[in-house]
Amino acid sequence: MEWPSIYLVRFFSFVQDGVSGLAIFPDLTETQPMPLPAWKKILVVDLGFLGDTVHSIPAIRALAMGGAEVEVMTTAVGAELLEMVPEVKRVWVVPLAKPSPAPWKNLGTLRSIRAQSYDVALSFVGSERNLFCTGWSAARQRIAHQSGPSSWLSRSRLTQIISSRDRSETVFEQRLSILKELGWTGANPGWSWQVPAESTRWASTVVQGPALHLSISAASSPLNEWPIDLWARALKKVWQDSPRLQVIVTGAGSEREIARLNDLASLVKDERLKIISQRQPISRILALVQAGEIHVGLDSGVLHLAMAAGKPTVSLFRESAGRLGWAPRGESHRTIVQECPCNQTAAISCSGGRALCLSKITADEVAVAITGTLVKHTRS
Repeated sequence: MEWPSIYLVRFFSFVQDGVSGLAIFPDLTETQPMPLPAWKKILVVDLGFLGDTVHSIPAIRALAMGGAEVEVMTTAVGAELLEMVPEVKRVWVVPLAKPSPAPWKNLGTLRSIRAQSYDVALSFVGSERNLFCTGWSAARQRIAHQSGPSSWLSRSRLTQIISSRDRSETVFEQRLSILKELGWTGANPGWSWQVPAESTRWASTVVQGPALHLSISAASSPLNEWPIDLWARALKKVWQDSPRLQVIVTGAGSEREIARLNDLASLVKDERLKIISQRQPISRILALVQAGEIHVGLDSGVLHLAMAAGKPTVSLFRESAGRLGWAPRGESHRTIVQECPCNQTAAISCSGGRALCLSKITADEVAVAITGTLVKHTRS
């Protein structure tokens, strides 16, 4: 990416740590594993959205279990989730959206972080913004996973680069493997939540008997969504086998998502469908998922939250290079994958309309997957 000179001038006037300039920066190479240092104060830079934060939690907990104080630089939605993770001492919130503001617009937060004297700043995600914030955190060691191309400025202050991970591994395993490369030898601590009692009580008023949690939108791209009329048909087929099943649908509260939820309600016209159109705190969403029998949806943050909560899932994916890392695995999870030439050629859109790749998955396929998972995994 190009950095206009005016922003470079402003940035260097902000940095006052004795650096004489950027004229000489040695090329960083991939490093060999080393013993994990006795870090006491760690900053994890995790500037992604809900799914990214979910997959970072095992590695964050592993660092904390080693005796370090762990703080996390994250997004607003990531902060909501990390508030329920007791091993995280503090979060630094960077307000990101789509499109996100330029990295230099978060210099106020970065200035505060630089005053904290971290032993290490560590990023598991190799995006430009994560590399930049890790490198300019003023931590004594600044280590980042570089997963793709990045600018010289974002890499310039890193002290160590971790090579790209095996994308056939699940994302949380990839992040734990970064710790292993740094010398960590512990076992995967998994996920642990402290859900607020208010959220649990609220979920108990919504879930009245066997329930399916449904997410019909994907924040990453509308191309990862399934047509509303097919969702309606699939639900009607599921009710033929599970007539007592309540279906609870949540969304992020955007105008587009609310319109899709209203369309679903008008097509289904069934009191067993309960739509919560306004955005709810992540703690409530987690409590809803925990209270239900199964989560069904797309490649979205809530799917990864359900996986981490130990709930059976049925999910719809377009085939892509990174799909293996993000799709839930195991006997409790059923993933329906649709080949997508558009995705494989990096096209920004499919053919359009009903020809979207994901729409080739049928309502019957989804209904059979849901029913089969319910029979196999629901409580008696």
